[in-house]
This record gives sequence, C-alpha cells and structure tokens, in this order.
Amino acid sequence: MIASPAARAAIAACLVLAALVSLAVPADAHALPQSSSPRAGASLSTPPSKVTITFGERPDPKLSSIDVLDSTGTSVAAGPAGASSADPLTLEVSLKPLAGGVYTVAWRTVSAVDGHRAVGSFAFGVGTAPSPSGTGSIAAGGSSSSGPSAAAIAGRWLLYIGLLGLLGASFFGTVVARVPPLVVRRLLPGAWLVASLGTLVVVADQITEASVNLEQIFTTSLGPPIVERVVPLGIAGLAVAVAGRGPDRPRSALALVALAAAGALLADVFSSHAAAGQNPVLDVTIQAVHVISVGLWMGGLVGLLLTLRRRSPDDTTGRDARRFSRLATVGIATVAGTGLLRAVSEVQTPAALVSTDFGRLVIAKTGLLSVLAMLGAVNHFRNVPAAANVLTGLRRVGSAEILVGGTIVLLSASLVNVAPPSSAAAAPNPSPSPAPPPLVVTGSDFGTSVKLSLEVSPGVTGFDTFRAAVTDYDTGAPVTAAGVTLRFAIPARSDVGTSRLDLAPSGPGVFSAIGGNLSLDGTWQVTALVARGATAVEVPLQVTTAATRQQVDVNRVAGIPTTYTVHLSGGRTVQVYLDPDKPGRNDFHVTFFDAGGTELPAAGITVTVAAPGGMPRNLDVRTLEPGHVAATLMVAALPQTFVIGGTAPGGDRLRAQLQITPGS
Repeated sequence: MIASPAARAAIAACLVLAALVSLAVPADAHALPQSSSPRAGASLSTPPSKVTITFGERPDPKLSSIDVLDSTGTSVAAGPAGASSADPLTLEVSLKPLAGGVYTVAWRTVSAVDGHRAVGSFAFGVGTAPSPSGTGSIAAGGSSSSGPSAAAIAGRWLLYIGLLGLLGASFFGTVVARVPPLVVRRLLPGAWLVASLGTLVVVADQITEASVNLEQIFTTSLGPPIVERVVPLGIAGLAVAVAGRGPDRPRSALALVALAAAGALLADVFSSHAAAGQNPVLDVTIQAVHVISVGLWMGGLVGLLLTLRRRSPDDTTGRDARRFSRLATVGIATVAGTGLLRAVSEVQTPAALVSTDFGRLVIAKTGLLSVLAMLGAVNHFRNVPAAANVLTGLRRVGSAEILVGGTIVLLSASLVNVAPPSSAAAAPNPSPSPAPPPLVVTGSDFGTSVKLSLEVSPGVTGFDTFRAAVTDYDTGAPVTAAGVTLRFAIPARSDVGTSRLDLAPSGPGVFSAIGGNLSLDGTWQVTALVARGATAVEVPLQVTTAATRQQVDVNRVAGIPTTYTVHLSGGRTVQVYLDPDKPGRNDFHVTFFDAGGTELPAAGITVTVAAPGGMPRNLDVRTLEPGHVAATLMVAALPQTFVIGGTAPGGDRLRAQLQITPGS
C-alpha cells in the first residue's frame, strides 16, 4: 500500500486533475477557418457568386462540405463544395442567385493532417446591415466540435499507455538490465494488447467522426495514417512473440520491440498538431523526441518496479536502480525542455494559456510534471542510494510516479483532441452601433455563483447586438470577469455547426458585441462562458428569434382540417393547413394575404419540414394560384415544424415558422 505523504499528495493531485479533464468545456477541433469570402459578419451590397473558406489545416475535400442557407433554412448552394485549385487549404462552393437577406454558411471539415472533425457556421448579409444597438465588436462566426469524446480520449490514453509500456519496458530489458528480466518480457504481451485496443478505438472514432464508409477509407486522407499505425504495431507484436519464446536472443527481440513501438509513436506524431504547425519539420522533431523520452522514462520505470518486487542476491536490482536513475534524470529534463518548446509553439501568448481549454490543460500537465520531478528527486537523492539496503521507499515513490505519469498521459490524450490557440483565426475589427428594445433572457450557473442577463436586440434572424450583464448571485453586485463568450447551437438543425461570439467589456460587469449568430429562425441554445481568472463558469440560456415568436391564430372546427394563421410584418399573414390533417399522406396548403385580407401574389415560395430531432427537408411545392401553393408529404402523429418563405411584391422577404401535430 502507498502510504508516504508524497505519494498521497500525488494521488490527490491526480484525482483532482482527472476530474477537471472530465468536466472540461467541450473544445474546438482542428481544421479551423482562418479567413473566408464573404467574411463572417459581412454586409454586402452585391450578392456573391461563391463562398470560399481557408482553413488552418488542409481539409480532406472528400470528407468536408460547405452549405449556404437562407433564413428559412433552404440551401442556396449551386452544388457540392470542392477544393480550390489555387490553395489546398481552401474550400469553395458556388451559389445560386441570391436575394437580399441574411445567409448562414454551415461548414464541416475533416483534417487531412490529423483526421479530426470540425464543424461550424457564420453569417453574412446581402443588402442588409448589422442591427443598430450599443457598441461592441462585430463577429458572426465560430467553430466547434462536440469536444473530445470519451472514446477519443480513452482510445488515445490506451494507445499511449500500451506504446509507452512496449518502448520503456523493452528499453529497460535491453539497455538498463544486465540480463533481460523474465518479468519484463511477460509485461510486453499485455502492453501490446493495450496498444492494439487503443489503436482500434482511435481509428474507429476517426472513421465515425468522418462519417466515411469502410470501403472508402483508403480513398481518403484517413487511409495512410491507419497503415502507418498498424504496420509498426504488427512488427512489435511479432517481436514480442519472439521475445517471449525463451532465453535465446531476447535482447535483439526486445530491441526490435523498442524500435517498432517508437515507430508507432512517430506515426501518431505525424498525425498530430505538430505536423500541422507553421514549422512542421521542427515541430515534428521536437514532438518525436518528447514522446520517445516519455516512453523510455515512464515505461522504463515500470520495468524497474517489476524487478524491484524481490531483491537479487548479487545486488543486480540496486545496480539497475542506480543506472536507471541516471537515465531518468536525463529523460525528465528532455521531456520538460521539449514540452516547453511545444507549449510555446502551440499556446503562443500568456493570455491564451489561461483563457483556452488547451492552455489550461497545458497548465495542469505542467503542474503534474513538477510533481513528478519532485518525486523523481526524492528517489534519486534518497531512495536509490539506499536501495542496496532497503527497497520500500523506492517502490512506494516509484509507484506514485507511475500514477502521476498515467494522469499526465491522460492529459496528453485530451490535448491531442483539443485545438491549440495557434490554429484559431484572428479576432475581427471593432465596429460601433445605437439600440432598440431588446429581447432579454436570464440564467445562472449550476453552482449559483453568478447571474447573467442577456439582452439581444432586436432578437431577429440576422445581425443582433448581444449585451451580457454579469452579477453576483447573492449580492447582485457586478462581477469582474476577464471576458464573456457566447456559444450558439440550434438543436433543430444538426447540419448547422455551433458558432461563438466573444463579448468585449463595455462597463462594470457588462460585455457586448454585434454578431449574426442567430442566422436562422428557431430556438437557439446559448451557453455563456464567463471567464474569471484561471476559472470559468457556464450559464445556459435559450433564445427564440422573433420570427419564431410570431403570433399564430388556430381555428379548429370538427370535421375539417385545422387552419393556422401566422401574422407577418406590415399586417400581412400566411394561412396554412394540412389536408386531411391526419397521420399519413397529406397536402400542405400555404396562402399569403395582404393587410386587407386579399390574397398576396408572393413569389418564390419555399416550404421545409422537420420532425423532432430530424433533419429539415425541402418540399416540392406546386403553384395553385399566385401566392397559393401546396405540397404533398407523409406525416407522422408527431409535432412537425414547418418553415415557409417567400418574396412579397416589392421585394420584402416573408418568413413564417410554426409547429403542427396532425389530428390535434
């Protein structure tokens, strides 16, 4: 049992940091936009003919997409997105002729460098300017993923633990020990199985994230990295089998295991952040030295502890401990130095170190490395010299080192799945503006430490001003915060990635910005992230756009379909009904009326429908008379959300959204 104060402190630190990892804010993925045309938040006088996005990592065109949606959610793309012939980092999509309004660019990428998926969205306007309200910075874009999944982190952790065990244990048996210990050779099959399981989970997670069929894998950028991972792992497996057969030439077999494990670690490095940096040759070299040093040090420590379970009569264990201690000192210094270089390259600024998930994970990893260095010093200066007489202290502190090291590997597995600050695009320029009555929503964090009131003006699709007032939950006093970031998601549209908006300070406890994040009609889940020094709290909110809050009159008469009248701007209305208004095959009728109740000859009428949690689909409409259309569809006995669009004489855009349950 581990009972020393140092060991107990190490265990406590590991448990706390493991909890922090499990509660970490979902973070962005990796092939993130650096620029776009139109830019996020742009207001154009002339409709663009295409949309282009340039990413920080090369996207795989076969696994990536860009779609452009009008405010009703109807696609206006003229075809699928493809790679630009001028720049492999750029994807582009051609557009149909656009009318005035606000458009959402929904993009999805799979990085051809590291295989990670990213999704996001941003908005731009044609013939429409940002809503006047307050002051702040204009920004309408963002990116996200679902964050590092448990499978992604667990897979990487198993992969690293297995490969580090293979590399370090075989290194110990080949270089440190005078004779390769049998107990070390018996460790290798288990380490190989763990590495194989981790590889399987990592590959399966990437295939699932990319949504690619198994038969198509090797026609995409995912294929070569899979081969690069599997081949050295297969060689290591054969060498492990040879090393376990008997004492004949075990040292050469163990050397081959070490080389193959190092090759598998290098394959992972070639599919990491380092390979996508601005100096990939230098970054990959530093990262390779870093991970191999970790393997030799930590895996070798496991081999040493296994041999320390019993004392050898000729003091072989004491000699091995002293020799490994000298090598471990060099190893931890190399790990610290290369880790510092990689952190500087990826984090870049002190502010990003405390304000980003990647930076906070780096801080946690650095803290644990410091704990590990202290434990190593205790062993080096106290327990190793005493190993000739007593091994208890060396075993206990060494076991604590393994526990801390395993947690560091967990943090490393998380870092691989989190975008570094170096991959983010630069922040947009500020732009001022004046304010109408806002839509106001309020909420608090789970721990009830702060309250947040969010004003959205005017609260419609398009450009809005967002103003967040943060106060103490108990006293109501303004809260001092480093910043507030809003993250937007629309649950009804799984094809539209989340976006973010950074609010700038505009008063005590008040933060504001202008953004086009509410680019589609509907109910949005908004998460406000309030940064308070090195910590942050989340406040969940829900915002419904003005179009979705339209007044709807319902006329139910027994024996005939229920009629719904949606009130639009300027006194106009749209009347809709399902016929026969029962689950099954129905005709959905749409008729627009002007303020006087006369049928309005609206043009370009579109209708989309979505079941709960389903993807919206466009209906084929047929014109019965000007302003009156119908579409045939199959409906279930569930609420169906209909979004109707059209253009009134004079060019005004007409939008309506309502929910209908057949037979209700």
